[in-house]
Amino acid sequence: MNKNLFYFLLISFFLITPLYAQEEFEEYIQSDENTLSDKNTLFEEKTQPEESIPYRAHKEFQKNNTPYTESFGNKFTLRLSAYISHLQFTQLYGNTEERYMPNTPLEIGFGFLYGNIGIELRQQTSFFYDSGYSKTQVQEGQFHYYAKNALFEIQIKDYKGFRTDSNQETDMRLQSMGIFGQYIWNSEEFSWRAAFGLYEKQLRSAGSFLLGGSAFYMTAESHFPESHKKRYILTSPNFGYAHTWVYKSNLFLALSPSIGIGMARELEKSKNYPAVSLLFHGAIGYHWDDVSFMISLKALATEIVLEDTKTNSFESTILQCTVAKRF
Repeated sequence: MNKNLFYFLLISFFLITPLYAQEEFEEYIQSDENTLSDKNTLFEEKTQPEESIPYRAHKEFQKNNTPYTESFGNKFTLRLSAYISHLQFTQLYGNTEERYMPNTPLEIGFGFLYGNIGIELRQQTSFFYDSGYSKTQVQEGQFHYYAKNALFEIQIKDYKGFRTDSNQETDMRLQSMGIFGQYIWNSEEFSWRAAFGLYEKQLRSAGSFLLGGSAFYMTAESHFPESHKKRYILTSPNFGYAHTWVYKSNLFLALSPSIGIGMARELEKSKNYPAVSLLFHGAIGYHWDDVSFMISLKALATEIVLEDTKTNSFESTILQCTVAKRF
């Protein structure tokens, strides 16, 4: 090879190669910058703020994932209650119906809840009764067990001293003992314990059908103005519905009507009669951190259908105000 040609090629290599390498390096840097820019753009697209998600869909997602009930996290609760009760008993004598009403004052109840069990005792006061008549002596007690999917109540009532429609006083004594129970079909969403027991908190509105039964022993006895005694055993299946409406998770309204159709057996005559019972529970309340307040109404009406379309009836209503403190 010609020596001059060799030197020319060698000098050209050392002059041109760096220029080519510089151009390649700049293209590589530009390529990296473009790649980084694409990655940043992709990252920004994947990390868009939540405002880009439709608000309605996001709100619905939160709502659908909110539990229906919430435990207070406390097992021991003290309750202080005030009761205003009304009771009316109608009996058939021959072809004449006689209605009896008690003269009951305001009652104060003190009780406690532990787990699912509640016990309460009541004491009469000297308020809200008619001073023109003798005060009715009242003894009442209740034991209840509210499970997640069922409720059971044992009730005892003992009333002594009534007056009639004609304002005549009588020494009639009315006693009632019985058990009442219902199964809660939709216990995953609706809580009877939250609606009427203040055991827990209902967070979202929900309802449930109820199916159960009751059995009661009732006796009415008096010595004046005439002597008589009636004893009944009442049994009936029942069916109902309960629903709780919740406002902002702290204020709630609960309603529960039930109907029972069964049989009443009059023990003196050993006769069976059809019996119909209507039961209503209602409550409105509010929750604070460890304190709850509730006003509730419980009404029971029972009709015993005798011969010739005559009936004996029993009606009871209890208006209750309760404050519960959890520990």
